[in-house]
Amino acid sequence: MANTTASAKTSTPTAAQIAAERAKIAANEKKVDKSIDKIAIRNLFNLKTTYNTGIGVTAKNDTIDSHNLYQTYKLKKPLKLTNEFKHKTVTLHKGSVVTGLSDDASNLKSVDNTTLSIKNQKKVFKKLGNWHYSYVANKQNNGATRAYMRKTAFSANSLASFPMLSVKTAKAQYDAATMSLPFISVTADSHLVYHKSGQTFKATRYAKIKKFKRTHSKITYYLNKRLKSVKTKKTKVGKVYRYKLSFKLGHVFQSRDSYNGDAGAYNLTIKNGKQHFFFPLDEVAESYIASINGNEYVSDHEQEISTAYIQGLY
Repeated sequence: MANTTASAKTSTPTAAQIAAERAKIAANEKKVDKSIDKIAIRNLFNLKTTYNTGIGVTAKNDTIDSHNLYQTYKLKKPLKLTNEFKHKTVTLHKGSVVTGLSDDASNLKSVDNTTLSIKNQKKVFKKLGNWHYSYVANKQNNGATRAYMRKTAFSANSLASFPMLSVKTAKAQYDAATMSLPFISVTADSHLVYHKSGQTFKATRYAKIKKFKRTHSKITYYLNKRLKSVKTKKTKVGKVYRYKLSFKLGHVFQSRDSYNGDAGAYNLTIKNGKQHFFFPLDEVAESYIASINGNEYVSDHEQEISTAYIQGLY
């Protein structure tokens, strides 16, 4: 018993050691934020990159899959969608703009319903119900053969701008918070939508983006009306008044498992003035961040390719 007690006393960190560790963590957090803040905001959702799972973005490296859930396309022909039950279908017309996951043969596999135009959303939700994603009924559909290359409030370089940003509250400190928290999205016909919960996908509260400005570090939207629960500033644009909001990259934070408190996913804060949103990052971004923090093991290979990839988004 005496030996056990002595051992316990020896292993207890001193106040100086605790202070040094906290200082190290704070310094690493600043370094992470500084590195991520260099990313061009048009590349924001390229941070949702995974290794070889079919939801990664195009990268010049064989270890990263070439398909992106947030890539945007313009349909060359009608596309038939269904829900998880596959009992009902609905057809999007030729020329519709969609965001979705594709396969190696440029066939769409799924479509994000929250990024469809308001008209198409009404059609899909009325027929298929409240689903975040629709499945494509026909595997051979060629839906991903034409990239949507217009630079709009919705998309830049065929990448959706804001498919889903959750409102940052105290719940954000726990994994899977996006399942319950309100979120915003931007539609293919340039509407900013506020969803009252993480499981409310139908657009019921939205405003038209009449004008936008995208720089390297910030995107600014000018709405035609106030959007309840989204912070805006009334400003005059020409002869009319618009409602302005701007998004910038913010602090990277790590969530926790709600059951045992273990370290969870990394998340990126998106700032609209004093109102903050966030979204969870994926494997490539996490490898890069962990290699800076030094708090998790990252292989030399993953460190090399994640660093090259993330810095390629600057």
